[in-house]
Order: sequence, then structure tokens, then C-alpha cells
Amino acid sequence: MDNDNIIHLIIFMDSSHDAEVLGNSLRNAGYAVRHKHVDKIDSFEKALKDQTWDLVITSPKVHDCEATHIIEVVNKAGKDLPIIVFGSRYERPVALGLISAGAVEYVGADEQQYLLLVVDRQMSSLRERRDYRDCRNSLGESEKRNRTLLDSSRDPISYIHEGMHIYCNLSYLEIFGYEDAEEMESIPVMDMIAPEDQKIFKELLRKLSKGETPDQEFEFQALRSNGEQFKAVMQFSPASIEGEQCTQIVIRKQTDNAQLHKELEQLRKQDLLTGLYNRQHFMEELSNAVSKASKGHANSVIFYIEPDQFNHIKDTLGIAGSDMVLTDMANLIRQQLGSTDEMVIARFAGTVFTIIFKNKNIDEVQAVAEKIRTAFEQHLFEVEGKTVSTTCSIGVGPIIETTMDAKKALSHAEAACSTARKDNGNRVHIHTVADEMANLEQEKEWAKRLRLALKKDHFLLHYQPIVSLHAEPGERYEVLLRMQASDGSVIMPNEFMDSAKNADLMLEIDRWVMKNAAKAMLEKRRSGTEIRFFIKLSPESVEDATLLPWISKLLKAARLHGSSLVFEITEKAALHNIKATKALADGLQQLSCLLAITQAGNETPPLKYLNHFNINYIKIDGQHIQNITQSESSQEIVKTIAELSRTKNIQTIAEHVQDPTCLAVLWQHGINFIQGYYLQEPEEKLNYDFSGEHS
Repeated sequence: MDNDNIIHLIIFMDSSHDAEVLGNSLRNAGYAVRHKHVDKIDSFEKALKDQTWDLVITSPKVHDCEATHIIEVVNKAGKDLPIIVFGSRYERPVALGLISAGAVEYVGADEQQYLLLVVDRQMSSLRERRDYRDCRNSLGESEKRNRTLLDSSRDPISYIHEGMHIYCNLSYLEIFGYEDAEEMESIPVMDMIAPEDQKIFKELLRKLSKGETPDQEFEFQALRSNGEQFKAVMQFSPASIEGEQCTQIVIRKQTDNAQLHKELEQLRKQDLLTGLYNRQHFMEELSNAVSKASKGHANSVIFYIEPDQFNHIKDTLGIAGSDMVLTDMANLIRQQLGSTDEMVIARFAGTVFTIIFKNKNIDEVQAVAEKIRTAFEQHLFEVEGKTVSTTCSIGVGPIIETTMDAKKALSHAEAACSTARKDNGNRVHIHTVADEMANLEQEKEWAKRLRLALKKDHFLLHYQPIVSLHAEPGERYEVLLRMQASDGSVIMPNEFMDSAKNADLMLEIDRWVMKNAAKAMLEKRRSGTEIRFFIKLSPESVEDATLLPWISKLLKAARLHGSSLVFEITEKAALHNIKATKALADGLQQLSCLLAITQAGNETPPLKYLNHFNINYIKIDGQHIQNITQSESSQEIVKTIAELSRTKNIQTIAEHVQDPTCLAVLWQHGINFIQGYYLQEPEEKLNYDFSGEHS
């Protein structure tokens, strides 16, 4: 029998006779119907738990139970289960209400033929969705198996593209003395070859780039991270990884230390500060949980935990002290949960902790969330004689059959945490279908407002001065985006930027900023003043191949020299896509434009990318500037950045300068420029007096 024609159907109706008639109609249409008739809500809920179903057909009302309640039950269970409301006379307002609630269709009792068409369409759609999920899971599992095979290989293996690493396995990291694969991605393979062999290696790379693939092995003197040399016998072959054509390098390795490999594998999964799992391992486990749930095998739950007002702790204790508090928080969470294989606890990023509860439903872990929240509320964190306290906000999200992927599961929990943080936080919020619908509606509304703002020029530009600490001439401003509300008030970017990204509007917004900044610059030049603008670029623009030609046209149309514009890319965005950043940096240099890396100082070791990009300015992350008088680690980071930048003839900018207490330290370390509220808040007019002294 064709399995595509089998329908596992729940019929929720008053009459068992009507249910049997309906089942026979579907059989006569060619379906092999396995139906179950229920007329009570508790029987319906039990049936949902007992097996997997394909379709629900319900009357608009059964006894006192409305069809909308049936829809709520199915949604809460997280089932990908089409619901058709059948019966009564068709009424458009009723139909609209039911479809808005989540029914796929409302069919009148006298429309049997139409019902068969709806069933056929819904079954076809359901099969496609299930096939898509199966294909997605199969692909993910295949990629995971391949990556596991590479990671577990005794031979050091890497993949390179245009001389840069895009992937390397643990053995490769080990043989070169590195710990972090992301760190390796910013290091050209040429840097790992001894100087005396670089010329020959460069010629080999040139041949590889032309598609010539040598079939013999090559022996080079390679360099470990500590400068030690060793002989490396390399094999090269063409390959592709994540759809990108590249070259595979295999280094023959003579020995293998099983214990060292085991230790490296453990380190790969661990956050070194807290001892919890790290982000990478958490996302792997989350993908596994989503895969299981999508097959109907087991639901799971994700917690997204964020301390409230952690900046106050950082201001009080400095970076080193706040890191100790994060470690204590990790231990506090572990104490509440105990130890079990059914949980994955991770430090996801910064101050965010995440937990996966495997084979659990939300009802089973609600009390756990409250237990963690209460523990934070009642705990005092002690560091070097100082005591601080805080609360936490927890977002709880389901991992169910309809969860699309790991990123979506995480975003639901993160959104729930954002809701919990409102009004001073210290709450637990559970993500619901209503939240999702509200978020979708809110995103749609923001998308419309943003498109209108682009069309009607409802965006605004504000400017904040960047001032020399060493009396260097010239006027410099950072260009900052704002949005004008219908009542004339100003909307800050943190309120709309996420929506702009979700609506794929960042390219248009970035270009609006550049175009209008050019207009403002031309207006200022009419008064005889030469200025330089610093303009932020989103990650989307960094990866946009059409950006450089567009900037070239803008410069020609506005008759501006490229050096009047400095384009800013965050350190995180630059390292996330090294290839695109390098291409952009090289292109900007050809246009005589300048490049700044912002939010610098959060990578270890600092500025490891300086050899790979043409950079003119480094903006030190404001957190280090704010902590510079209290934290030795922040001072050390600022000092290191300043010294490294001077060796590369790169100018440094300290951002978020709020008061004059840090100026002496910045001056001492040779920082070139400062920016922040101490000088001036961002304003609509370019009116800062640059003639004053700030040294």
C-alpha cells in the first residue's frame, strides 16, 4: 500500500456516526484512513500523547469545547498537525477567526467535495514539511559525521582558501601549538612556514590557485606558535567545505598521543573561565535536541539565563573581579541542578548562561527555573573583601516538533529572556505561540516603518566629535543613525536595528547613511571647513560585493576624496568573515578611503589580525576605557593595543570617554584620539569647537 495515502486522523465531534461517515468519505476518495473519534478534551489530549497523527478534523463546537481550544491544545503540544474545522453553515467572520487562531481551513457541512480537496492539499503540504525536516536533519547529521571524522583523524588536516585557513582539525591545531580553531582562521598558512621555505611554498600556492594539483608530497620547515621549527610532509588536494572551493592540506604524522588527544577534545568543549561547556559544544547539543524533537522522538527545553544589571558589578569590581563573579554564578547554577547526562549547562557568551533539559517538557522544568531565579536573588557574591548581589532573568523556550532549527530555538529563549528583563528583571518568562505571533506582528510593523523611513527620509544623522589628544589638526566626527517618530521624538538605533536586520534592510540603511553623510560633508565644506566622517558598516555590507563600486560612484558624484571617509567594522564582524573583510579593506585602500576596527580589545591575543587587513584606526572597546582607572587588566589591554598599533602606524581612538579621570592614563599610553560624552553628546549639527586643548 502507498504510505502517502495513509492518514492517521483524529475526529473531534459529538457524534460517532458522523465521524464514521466522514472517515468513509475519505476512504472512498482513495485514502487509507486510520481514524480515532473523541468527544472530550481530555480524551483528545491523551490521544495526542499516545501516537503521532497527521490531521485533526473538528466541529466548530463539541459540547462546551470550542474549536479554538483544540487549536490551543495542539499548539501547546508543539505538534505540526493541520486542523480543519468542519461543520455548520459557512460564515466568513467565523472562518476568519478560526484561521487566525491557527486552523488551516474552515469548511461548511454542505461542502464535502471541498473538504476532500482541502485534506488532499494539507496532506501534501505536511509530507513536504516532514520531508524537508528529514532532509535538513540528514544533511546536518552527514556534515556532523564528516566533521567528526576530520576532528578525530590522527593526521593534521586543514582547508585553505586564498592562503587563509577556513577549517582545521584538532591534530592540526596540536601540531602547530594552537588551542582555538577560530584563532587559526585569522592566520595565513604562509605564516606557518619557515622564512627559508616561504618562496617555494608561495609558488606552490600560486599553482594551486590556478587549479594545478600536484600529486607528490612536499617537505617544508614549519613553524609552531612558539617559533619552534619542525619538518612537515604535506599533501595537497582540491576540496570544498560548506560549498566553498578550497585546498585540503594533510600533514603526515608519525606518532599519536591518545591521552593528549582526549585532553584536547575535552578542552574543545569547555569554557575555560567557568568550567561549563562552551558555546560551540552547546550549539552542537542544541542541534541534536532539535533533530530528535523534529522526528517526534523527544521534546526538550532551553533556558537562557542573564544576570540583571551586571554592568554595576563590573563597575564595582572591574573586569577581573566580575570574571570571578561569573565563575561563582556558574557554580551556583550547577548547585541548583546537580549532575545528570540529561542536561547541558554552558556559558554561552559573555554573561549569558544556557541550559538544555533533554527529554523534558516545559511543565516539568518550570519549578527549576524559579529555583535558579530564587538562588540568584538570595546569594551574595564575595570577591576580595567586596560583596555584590544581583538577580537574574530567565527565558524558557520549547524544543518541539515544529522547531525549525537550533538558531530558532535559541532565539525564542533569548526573546523570552528579554521579556523577563523588562521592569528590572528578576523574572522567568516562558516563550509561547502568542509571543511568537506578537513578535511576528511587531517585526512586520517595524519593517513597514523602516521602509517608509527610507522612502520618506525619516532617518536622522547625529554627529559625535573625535578629538586629538596631541593637537593633531582637522575635524573628525562619527556619524550616528537615528529615526524620527511620527510625534517628532527621536528613536535610538537599539530599538530598530534588530528589526532592520530581520527585514534585510541593512544594506539600504547603510547606503542611506553614506549618501546623506556625503551631503552633510558637502554642506560643511561650503563654509571652508575640511572634515572627516567615521561611518559604521553592518556585517551585511561587509559581505556585499556591490558595496565598493557603489562607494566609488558616490565619491565621484559628490566630488569627495576617499580619505574624507573612514569606514568602521566591529572586531567581531571582521573576524567572523576574514575573507570579505580583507577584500573590503583592499578595495577601500584603492579608493583612498580609510578603515577603522571598532570594539577592539576583546580577542585573545589582542589585534592578531593586524597583519591581514589594511587598517588606519583602532577603536578600543568602551568597556576597557570605562574600567581603565580601576582595572589593571583593562590598562594592560589599552597599553598592548597602543604599542601594537604604533608598530603598524595605526592611530588609536578611545571611545565612550565619560569623564576626565581616564585622560592621564590614555595620554600616558599614547592614545591618539578620544570620543564620548565627556566631549559632547551626539548632536544634529556639526558645531564642536576643535580649537580647544584636550591634552
